[in-house]
Amino acid sequence: MEQPAKYREFAVLALVPGIVGALIVVSWALAHWQVGPLFLNAGLALVATLFGGWLRFLGGFQDLWRRKITVNVFVTVALVATLAVGEFRPAAIIIFIMAVVGALESYTLGKNRQSIRNLLDLTPQTATVRRGAEEVTISIGEVQVGTVVIIKPGERVPVDGVVVAGASSVNQAPITGESMPVEKFKGSELFSGTLNLTGRVEARATKVGADTTLARIVHLVEEAQGIKAPIQNLADRFTVWFLPVVLVLAAIVFMTTGNVKTAISILLVACPCAFAIATPTAVTAGISNMARRAVLVKGGIFFELAGKIDALVVDKTGTFTLGQPKVLDVVAFDGLPTQEILQMAAVAEKHSEHPLAKAVLGCAKERGLAVPDPDDFKVEIGRGVVARWQGQNLAVGQAGFLAAQGVTFSAEIHERIAAQTEQGRTAILVARGAQAVGLIALADEIRPETRQAIASLHHVMGNRNITMLTGDNPQVAGAVAREIGVDHFQAGLLPEQKQEFVKKLQSAGHTVGMIGDGINDAPALALADVGIAMGAAGTDVAIETADVTLMNDDLSRVAEFMWMSRTVLRRIKLNIFFSIIYNAVGLVLGSLGMLTPVVAVIFQEAGCVTVVLSSTLLLWAKPQRHGLGDAPKMRCQT
Repeated sequence: MEQPAKYREFAVLALVPGIVGALIVVSWALAHWQVGPLFLNAGLALVATLFGGWLRFLGGFQDLWRRKITVNVFVTVALVATLAVGEFRPAAIIIFIMAVVGALESYTLGKNRQSIRNLLDLTPQTATVRRGAEEVTISIGEVQVGTVVIIKPGERVPVDGVVVAGASSVNQAPITGESMPVEKFKGSELFSGTLNLTGRVEARATKVGADTTLARIVHLVEEAQGIKAPIQNLADRFTVWFLPVVLVLAAIVFMTTGNVKTAISILLVACPCAFAIATPTAVTAGISNMARRAVLVKGGIFFELAGKIDALVVDKTGTFTLGQPKVLDVVAFDGLPTQEILQMAAVAEKHSEHPLAKAVLGCAKERGLAVPDPDDFKVEIGRGVVARWQGQNLAVGQAGFLAAQGVTFSAEIHERIAAQTEQGRTAILVARGAQAVGLIALADEIRPETRQAIASLHHVMGNRNITMLTGDNPQVAGAVAREIGVDHFQAGLLPEQKQEFVKKLQSAGHTVGMIGDGINDAPALALADVGIAMGAAGTDVAIETADVTLMNDDLSRVAEFMWMSRTVLRRIKLNIFFSIIYNAVGLVLGSLGMLTPVVAVIFQEAGCVTVVLSSTLLLWAKPQRHGLGDAPKMRCQT
């Protein structure tokens, strides 16, 4: 499938304007050196016009049939009139310019939605079930509601279901956006497509096939894409009244002078070539500028929409944060060194595969601590670990787990745990023997550029209407919002609830931008007026669903994109102003009989060149950042 797509892209980008340009050159050469009969070079120009412009002609006739006055209608009328008086090569030149610009925009606008169709690949094609005393593998299509499936460590959950046996940690960030793995026990809910990390569980299927949460996300994405309405081109709006005026003027001149070529010259000099390229050339330059800054914009419509964004919603995990747990604090009890607390925790967690264990080991390594193997080790899935080292029993985990190991806690320790929870952190306790000796606080690491990016967005938008959306709990969401300078947040949201929040803002009259990175963000990204995906960290479906992709995951690029969108809109209006000047002067000269059809084409082409040069300046436009400076990169604390 990929090779044919590449060939089609090449044809759109180079083949059509290349053939049109070649035919024009050959036609001109035959006429210049008087080679062959006249109809040969004229015929080549006619073929070039029809070959390169048949879609525009078709669009013009269709718009006329629908009683709509657009640029296509104007171009069709002018070109038909030009061909009618035998000016084939000028018509071909106009088509060539439009073909080149149109091909470039078509290439930029092209979207590959293959990843959306492949989204369900996250769901395994087979499932393990128990048949009598044996475990057998069956096709996912054979799984029915009520079937008990077995999910082993490292496997993805094949169905939505409820745990009936076993315990594990599950990474369900693709569905809920939760930054930390979620512990699953008997009675816990599982989502299709999520990843089982540590333990073996058995779950009774509650939803299968198209009814699963993952399948519903796909449906929401497709539905949202289908209802996103296009924005009418500025040139089209101008042409609604401009074309009738020019037609009336041309008719008056013809009736006054009786010279059909003078009337045709008026149509040609007023041909909205400059209008037609005023928008796409500015957009193409803006897209190229952003591409050099690692921001990929999938179409010119999104520059217009982004310039109007007055409400921005942003997913937390993977967007404001890195989506990885980080040790933020090590608290020692009874005056013990924090280095010793961290080392004990690292030794106990050394052989654990839990993400929090990896964060603890990473912090110990960062601090240069030696982490020898424990003498003995045992993991309690979803609860904690116990180990023996240097003749001492160590335990690391939640308070309930340590209490089951015979560890007692004072009121002060409970207060310290509560203090960490209020800051949106996960606290794991470290015990030696029957005594709790310290705790380690972990949280998702905030991207270092986030605070500056938020300040820049506030400046560019001219308001503080930025809302953070997350599947995490309110404590975590509140702590992150306070640290990065976001005034509003919504916590505990599932994908459809994020989409509903976007709908609510749009219903209130807002132009909504959405920034996200995960599968769970895809429905909201698709529905938002402008969806912006984190490219390096984002999932394929989020990237393909979004209208803009940040390839280096630098949030400050969003403010630059919004600044550029406003600049592009201003440049489009300036280009149209230039077009009006050229058309006005040309119409005056044409009305006075001072233009031949060829001179009229040259004059209107001068307008096109001016517009192109004006747009080209956008290639070197440099957005300025406004902010508080980069936040310091988080380091594990001891």
